[in-house]
Amino acid sequence: MGVISILLGIIAFIAFTGAGAILGNELVSLKTMFAASLTTLANVSSTSIMVGMIGVFGFIGLLIGISLIMQGLTYNKVVKIQKKLRRL
Repeated sequence: MGVISILLGIIAFIAFTGAGAILGNELVSLKTMFAASLTTLANVSSTSIMVGMIGVFGFIGLLIGISLIMQGLTYNKVVKIQKKLRRL
């Protein structure tokens, strides 16, 4: 169970970072569409939008991933302690 939680944490981090990249591409395409009507939006670079989206989603994924990884490590430690206590 602990190993599964650790793997889910790693998968969650990768998935959230990938989702940030995908949604960043969508946001860039929307920005180019709206930039024709809004002149101030044309000054924002597409790279900064992509970096911002990947950063935000990567941070959320990191928080969820670290939580799951720590839960898995804690579970493994508790199981080891429980096995030692059964032997006594």
